[in-house]
Amino acid sequence: MGDNDTAKAVTVPLLWVGLDDLPLLSTNQVLTQFDSDHVYLAFGSATPPVLMGQNEEAVRDQAKRLSYVPVRGVTRLAVSRRHLGELIEVLQRTADTFDAQGGE
Repeated sequence: MGDNDTAKAVTVPLLWVGLDDLPLLSTNQVLTQFDSDHVYLAFGSATPPVLMGQNEEAVRDQAKRLSYVPVRGVTRLAVSRRHLGELIEVLQRTADTFDAQGGE
C-alpha cells in the first residue's frame, strides 16, 4: 500500500481563518458552465440603466434602444462535481434556516 492508505488516515478538524480580512462583495447575477471535471460559477452584478425622460413613453423608448445591460464580473470559481453536491447541500440548509428565521 502507498502513503495515501485511507485506513491509516488521521482526521483533523478544519478551522476557517482570515475570513474577516476578505472583502465582502455583493452580486445579483450567477452564470454556470461545466466541463468533464469541474463546474464553473461566475458571480457578477448588474445595475438598472439610468433612463430619464419627460414622460413614460420617452423612458420606454430609451429602454427599447438598449442592446444589453452589462454584468460586471466579481469572481469566478471552479468546483469539482463532488464538491458541487456538498455546496448544494450547504446552500439548501442555509436557505431553510434563513426562511425559518423569517428572512426575506
